Amino acid sequence: MNFSKLLKQKLDWIKENNLYRSRYILPEDIIDFSSNDYLALKDNPETKEKLCLNIEKLSLGSGASSLISGYKDVQKQLEEELSKFKETEGCLVVGSGYLANTGLIQALTSQEDVVFSDRLNHASIIDGIRLSKAKKVIYRHNDMNDLEDKIKKEKTGGFKFIITDGVFSMEGDVVPFDQLKTIADRYNAVIIVDDAHATGIIGDGKGTVFHFGLKPDENIIQVGTLSKALGSYGAFICGSNILIDYLINRMRTQIFSTALSPVQNFISLSNLKIIQREPIRREKVLKLSEYLYKQAKKEKIDLNFYGTPILTLIVGDEKKALHIRNKLLENRLFVQAIRPPTVPEGSARLRITISYKHSDNDINLLVKFLKEILENYHG
Repeated sequence: MNFSKLLKQKLDWIKENNLYRSRYILPEDIIDFSSNDYLALKDNPETKEKLCLNIEKLSLGSGASSLISGYKDVQKQLEEELSKFKETEGCLVVGSGYLANTGLIQALTSQEDVVFSDRLNHASIIDGIRLSKAKKVIYRHNDMNDLEDKIKKEKTGGFKFIITDGVFSMEGDVVPFDQLKTIADRYNAVIIVDDAHATGIIGDGKGTVFHFGLKPDENIIQVGTLSKALGSYGAFICGSNILIDYLINRMRTQIFSTALSPVQNFISLSNLKIIQREPIRREKVLKLSEYLYKQAKKEKIDLNFYGTPILTLIVGDEKKALHIRNKLLENRLFVQAIRPPTVPEGSARLRITISYKHSDNDINLLVKFLKEILENYHG
């Protein structure tokens, strides 16, 4: 058997099991309920205008990794603004959330360490742990009793790390960070919290730590992306100055990657300032999210809602999830069907995300067509 034939067989299996994925270029008139552009900043006219006015001063690329010659003044400004925003001593901006998590975990952990990871953590965290030499212990999703049972049983000569999403990307729920912090302090563990879907949304936009009325300390590392609420691209790690200095010297995914372009960092910096200046964006998104939940509940549509802009309709069956997605698309509404391995077996779902650009009417349309499709589905 040749290699192409083997790949075709594997693809055929994926298709037969309703797990096949393809990329979409959405028409302009589609109402998109799948984007992570929560605050509608990816097409923000203010930032576009500023970029046009400053484009002559900005290089289109960074030219090298940040340790060679790719570190530019606009990246330094962005790191300083993010550090102030997250109330930490320092910050490191890197190419993507995936590079942030995989590089961070690998850089900080050794074979003597133990990492405690939530069962529903993002793939970048899972892969980061796999790349590290640390022992991995998985605890039940958001189950602090299970976490404590497991952390007190583990004896190690190294460090203990607890790694968790802040807002879980496929569930929309929030880690009980106050309880997690109590456990971390009790067992002298370092916390890594991935605020990809929390930054700009909860804790007055500052993220998970602040959502629970807490303040960062040297044992809390905040990771986040610039590609969701900030409407740009890239990622950041915020923590103590000594942490950032260590990562600059030891984190392979930033040492051996070309730095983000000054243009991209300029966009991120502009949008970060807008987030801080315009809390109405976050407030509207959270109100619209609650409105969707209530309207769906009236129509007996069982959405999972945890006070964030990510709401889910769990349907279980992959074929049904695809059917709902395709029928919605016929009616100019896009909600992506999320299937294994992104989510656990038997939990295929429609993942609905709310944006500042949505209106009450958009949500009413979504509820109307969801109700019709569910009522007429016969498997």
